[in-house]
Amino acid sequence: MTELTCDRMLPDRRKCPTPVVSRYTFFGGRRKTIRRVCDKKTCIFVDIYSTRLLIAVLALLVLSCIDAFLTLSLIEKGSVIEANPVMAFFLNRGVYPFSVIKYTITAIALIILCVCKNVNITRIGLPVAIKIYLAVIIYEIYLYMI
Repeated sequence: MTELTCDRMLPDRRKCPTPVVSRYTFFGGRRKTIRRVCDKKTCIFVDIYSTRLLIAVLALLVLSCIDAFLTLSLIEKGSVIEANPVMAFFLNRGVYPFSVIKYTITAIALIILCVCKNVNITRIGLPVAIKIYLAVIIYEIYLYMI
């Protein structure tokens, strides 16, 4: 099937576009991609997400949890201190608040990235974020070994 152009046979029947978060976001969605070439610059939200995106989001969430565990292990060992001032604040409150906040911030960011999956920064940013997390975890494992 070829991509549709902006030439519509009839005017748009909708009074207003579907909002970013609606019932179709979670149940009963039908749109996987943007069909019209001209809509690619304006309508960026869809309501069905790919398995590839799910794997990327879950990978980032798991890598974030591994990073938190390794960070806490290295801090307990006395090898490092928390460099992120926001996370250091929560770490001073305890391990539980640190872990919950790290997981929550990551999960919220991933939800936003998932909803905005067709934005160029997201398509570029997700693979880059995975590579950065992998590099950080490899570095933390290296620090743990020495």
